[in-house]
Amino acid sequence: MSTRVLYVGGLAETASDHQLRDLFGAYGTVARAVIARHKYSGKSAGYGFVEMGSGEQALNAVVALGGALFEGNRLRLYVTP
Repeated sequence: MSTRVLYVGGLAETASDHQLRDLFGAYGTVARAVIARHKYSGKSAGYGFVEMGSGEQALNAVVALGGALFEGNRLRLYVTP
């Protein structure tokens, strides 16, 4: 089983890696969930990456969460090449 990485855009400044892992965990195994952060403030840069356990799990997450509201913002999801 090969993992797939998703780009997750539209994240709130207050979003945490743990919240992102929990959100995507409902759709399969989350190997890694990381939010890009601003160097000095530590706040979310508005995007991150989630590594799912398989391509099927990644696609299920994209279908279910694409455009969904999370922490007041709409999520934008893409499967990375």
